[in-house]
Amino acid sequence: MSADQHVNQQEILASFKLLVSMAQADGKLMDEERDSLTAAFAEIQLPEGITVDSLLSEQVDIDDLLPQIASEIAQALAYQSAYTMANIDGECSPEEQKLLDKIGKAFTTSKLWGKQEWLKNLQRRATRSTISEQVQQITDASTREIQVDNETTDACFLNAILGAFPLPGFAIAFDAYVYWNQLDLVQSIGERWGYDRASHREDLRKAFFGSIGMTSTRIAVSNLAKLVPVFGMVVGATTAYASTWAIGKVANQYFASGCEMDAFSLEEAFKQAQPKGEAVYKENAEAITAKQQEIEPQVKALNEELAAGQITQEEHQIRLRELV
Repeated sequence: MSADQHVNQQEILASFKLLVSMAQADGKLMDEERDSLTAAFAEIQLPEGITVDSLLSEQVDIDDLLPQIASEIAQALAYQSAYTMANIDGECSPEEQKLLDKIGKAFTTSKLWGKQEWLKNLQRRATRSTISEQVQQITDASTREIQVDNETTDACFLNAILGAFPLPGFAIAFDAYVYWNQLDLVQSIGERWGYDRASHREDLRKAFFGSIGMTSTRIAVSNLAKLVPVFGMVVGATTAYASTWAIGKVANQYFASGCEMDAFSLEEAFKQAQPKGEAVYKENAEAITAKQQEIEPQVKALNEELAAGQITQEEHQIRLRELV
């Protein structure tokens, strides 16, 4: 049964407002957080009459907001998204934790959010590699370019399939996989240029991903967007493929510059590359859709095992990659 059969427009709007409140939990909204929210909301169709500016400027009472999110699926996605925004970088502030506790207490009637223990492991996954093992530097420019293109193409295909499963309750795990796969792709490209993965990981995450808006905020908003009926399989797959393609291209430029590209240059390069990534996706859409349809029954079975606690998040990811 689709999410829109369970969730009304008021719940969707209240869930988005809750996410904005989490972003503002510490009393301030940094420019990069605002930019990330704006970019994330731009990828979906917000409820009629609602704009990014109105969401960011409205003062809401959390105690009045939480009762408006009544269905189990909306509660699950709202909590997952708030949790991800606060924790995926491993730096949950006291203010964010206080708000999470309030949300958790309000949603204790939900059978979904409290049982998905894999949520507690999201931030731990951010410190581990997913796609590639440590790779070697390639000094020959032509060979390096071919290898980087191949790795980018593989990552695009994998992430597009992950993005093609907009399943409420599970989509956040898929979105998180896409994020970590993208981070891993950047690190792998860096290693091809001779940069050490371990010593540059956190600096790279902040300098590169923060500049182009690929943050926990993007994942959180994407997860909530599964409540919006128009945000379906095609949108998720296109966004995952195009953003991964652009990240691969910009990462290559970044390391070629000796990591000297500033935030503005990274952002502009990403904006210019993403439309090309969307065009490349269209060229491969038929193959991606065919693969998604082929593995859909197995993915559904994997999700059911994860929800039942029969497999761990790590086992889920490993088996999912094997399917793809």
